[in-house]
Amino acid sequence: MDEFAICFLAGAAAWLVLQVLAVWKLRGMWKKAAWLSGITMALALVVAILGVLSGSNLAPIWVVFAMPVCLLWIVSLWTVRGVVWVVVR
Repeated sequence: MDEFAICFLAGAAAWLVLQVLAVWKLRGMWKKAAWLSGITMALALVVAILGVLSGSNLAPIWVVFAMPVCLLWIVSLWTVRGVVWVVVR
């Protein structure tokens, strides 16, 4: 495997762990903000699957483009949530 594939898979695993934890642990508007990342990735997967089924070999690029954005979103969400928790406390 090349370095890009390893980094992509590590990012995908990190996103998945943070996403599941966010949906499980967060409440209220924080949870709704966490769902935004999950819904975006689900839509990217649906577009990729439908594209592959229709014969496109470039369709999975949607997942490759969406993964860093979703990872950045969920990491930012956890960071802001942590800062708010420290300030309020």
